[in-house]
Amino acid sequence: MNLRLNGARRLLAQGVALADAAHAMGFADQAHLQRSFKAHHALTPGRYAQPQAH
Repeated sequence: MNLRLNGARRLLAQGVALADAAHAMGFADQAHLQRSFKAHHALTPGRYAQPQAH
């Protein structure tokens, strides 16, 4: 799970759309990535993707 979440984090930082990052990293859907990301990183993927969040 950590590898998938970190891969999604890298993709989001590169500007990849949330749904595309979820699919690329093997999540069932965007919501699955969103729930997992929030539980692991304590913020939503959308918030992470904003430049000031890094």
